[in-house]
Amino acid sequence: MEKQGFSLIELMVAVVISGILAAVAVPKLFGFIDKSKASEISVAAGTYMKLQETYAFEHGKGGSWHDIGYRSPAGNSLGIASSANFTYDATEHYYNWVTESTVNLNNCPKGSKWFLNYSLSEGAHNIKFWTSSDNVIGCIDELTPSFKRLSNTTTPITTPTKSGGKE
Repeated sequence: MEKQGFSLIELMVAVVISGILAAVAVPKLFGFIDKSKASEISVAAGTYMKLQETYAFEHGKGGSWHDIGYRSPAGNSLGIASSANFTYDATEHYYNWVTESTVNLNNCPKGSKWFLNYSLSEGAHNIKFWTSSDNVIGCIDELTPSFKRLSNTTTPITTPTKSGGKE
């Protein structure tokens, strides 16, 4: 009569290997999940930029979120609204486009901001965009590197262009 099944040693080896794989894979998985949550930022900012470029080209001036037909992933074009992970502020008090995280994402703490300003100082046909964050290393460099690449100038534009007019 032959014995069937696995020996205790074989089972222990399988459990140890599974544990090692889980210890390596789980942190990576959570990192990828947070990156996927943050991916909406670059898409939303890119959409805003394209609409703002088109509006400026057609009207010779910048426009508000509502004027250019932009709606954030939270659905707002006026005021402040939240999606599952971010709050979008269309008031344009400090930045032309800004979002704030409502959850911790990897090394990017809750309350971190991504923002975008534009400049029409060289005319409506040569609009300049500058993107940044209040946590460049933890948020932009690690979590959303594509957001930084949206900038077409290295000169910081620190004040928002007022909607409906030139700077």
